Amino acid sequence: MSNLTTLINDQRSKFCAVVSDPSIEFDREAQFAMQIIEQNTYLMGIAKQNPNSLRNAIINVAAIGISLNPASKLAYLVPRDGKVCLDLSYMGLMHLAQQTGAIQWGQAVLVREGDVFELQGIAKEPLHKFNPFSKERNTQPVVGVYSVVKTDTGDHLTECMS
Repeated sequence: MSNLTTLINDQRSKFCAVVSDPSIEFDREAQFAMQIIEQNTYLMGIAKQNPNSLRNAIINVAAIGISLNPASKLAYLVPRDGKVCLDLSYMGLMHLAQQTGAIQWGQAVLVREGDVFELQGIAKEPLHKFNPFSKERNTQPVVGVYSVVKTDTGDHLTECMS
C-alpha cells in the first residue's frame, strides 16, 4: 500500500492544477482514495498493476469537481477492465447538474403495485399518489422507477423505467 500512497501523493501538483471546485481539497480526497483502496484488495491489485489508471482517476476527481467522500456517495473508484475507473453515482450526476445550474433539483422514486402513477405530458411533473406511511405499501412489488428533474426554466423532465 505504501507504493500506492506515494503514487497518490505524487499527484498533488497535477490535482491542484486542474481542480474545478475549490471545496475539493487534495489531502482529503487522497485520504478517501487510500481508504477505498485499502478496503478492496481486488481494486488494490488493479491499482498496482495499472498505476496510470489510478493517477487518471485521481486527477479526474479534481477536473470533474466531485468528492470520493463515502458518506456523500457521489463517486467511487471501481476496478473495470484492468483499470481503476472513477464512476459517478446518480447522486453525483444530480449534484453536478445542480452545481452547474442545469437543474434546480432531481429525484428518483420507486413506483409500487397499487400506487397511482400517470405521466402528465412533456415538461410536466408526473402524478404519483401513494401513502408513504402505509405498512402494506412496502410489501408490494416494485413495478417501476422514475427520475424527475426540475430545470432552471421550471420544466420537469421525467424518465421512466420498468
